[in-house]
Amino acid sequence: MNDKQIEFIQLNIQEINDVNFSLSKKGLALFGSITNLKTFLKGYFITRLNEGEFSKQLIKEFTDKHFVKAKITEIANLHLIAKSDLQSFYDEVLQSTLINEINKDEFIINALNFIQNSISNQHQFAYTKTSLRKILEKQYDFIFSNGFPTNLLNINTGVMTANAGDSAQFLFLARAILAGYNCSNVDVRSSRYDAVVDFNNVLLRLQIKGVSSSNAISFKDRDRGGQGIDHTHITNKGKRITSADCDIYVAVDKEIGICYLIPMSHVDSLDESDITSINLNTLIQYKENWNIIAEVAETRKL
Repeated sequence: MNDKQIEFIQLNIQEINDVNFSLSKKGLALFGSITNLKTFLKGYFITRLNEGEFSKQLIKEFTDKHFVKAKITEIANLHLIAKSDLQSFYDEVLQSTLINEINKDEFIINALNFIQNSISNQHQFAYTKTSLRKILEKQYDFIFSNGFPTNLLNINTGVMTANAGDSAQFLFLARAILAGYNCSNVDVRSSRYDAVVDFNNVLLRLQIKGVSSSNAISFKDRDRGGQGIDHTHITNKGKRITSADCDIYVAVDKEIGICYLIPMSHVDSLDESDITSINLNTLIQYKENWNIIAEVAETRKL
């Protein structure tokens, strides 16, 4: 980082944190791309966090503002931080420190009591109580870490986005293998599917996408973008995903590994206007529904 880059951020931090920000010619000359600017901002932020007192100051300022999310931009602009980076910092730190004020044993006992009071057959509860306690104990820490840890090494944003996509594929593969399925990863990045499952000698093609906090998926490829690419050109527009591309669309929650197995027959039935920004809550019938593999394989035999 150099003084000219710092000066540019000081003069433009409010615009940088605006949703409609685009990099000026001067910004391009200094950083090369928006991705490089974001990487620079994150590195500058992390350098100051390592000083120790800076993180305490950020927590105090947000505490004084009563943890109102709308105030994050104000704090981010004041300290030359990308809003998304500061929000991620607050999400992680504030949630993880809650564990210091909660008694784990009491939490588990209260959870078990809630389950016991919610069901009618107490013999059934007595039978499952031990296994319920074990799984509650195992999942306890994930509640306060917001699921699996991500980007602990602060990898470049662009690289991390690609790596996160790969992680979703391998999360699914690990779970599928653990569930007993014969499946393999597809290493060719230009392929329209990411994995194959051999179910009773029927090969099924699966496209796998990772989902995080947005909880929304799209049955359409992203438009191609980046430096020097015209994302408005027809050849760079994202294409609709259909049964010609794969047999099953799998959405993987990257925070906790939950899988939604969606048959392409469902996707093909949707209108063009209904294939983007689909909330996973509307696809609850496919959540952890591993029987979809057998059902789709059966249709392939016909």
